[in-house]
Amino acid sequence: MEILESSQQKLYAPNLICVGIDRCENGDFIGRVWEPYDVAAFEFTGINEMVIHMDDLYDRWNYPQRALNERSFMRTHTVTRSGNIRTSDFEQKIERLQKMRGNMGTFIIQVKFRQHATWQGVVVWAEENKRGKFQSAMELIQLMDHAINNGLLIK
Repeated sequence: MEILESSQQKLYAPNLICVGIDRCENGDFIGRVWEPYDVAAFEFTGINEMVIHMDDLYDRWNYPQRALNERSFMRTHTVTRSGNIRTSDFEQKIERLQKMRGNMGTFIIQVKFRQHATWQGVVVWAEENKRGKFQSAMELIQLMDHAINNGLLIK
């Protein structure tokens, strides 16, 4: 595994998510999720809850689009936000998002694709300004865990 170097770049995308890790209990992260289109944070009590919430946001935004459609006999899925989700104050929303902080660590996440029933994208560890790429949601979780527990963001 390669240790990534510092990155002075900031991410600007309509689907950025900021995850603040506040504490760890029983080996699981507890924290908050911020998104550009809502000022209030979503509080999660486990990493699974965080991932499900983020995936629901991407479905509502219809961005990035799923490569595979969800199948169900019980419910229908509706997109609540479509078309151009960038607004005139988009840059201010992203700047606000990138200033949020968790007590133990903060990660700015851009999921670029949702292919092969998982995520691919980029994560920036805000406190250390280190950047990493992930090919699955599990790899994203491993990067975050490694950064929090070992002080490194690895590829």
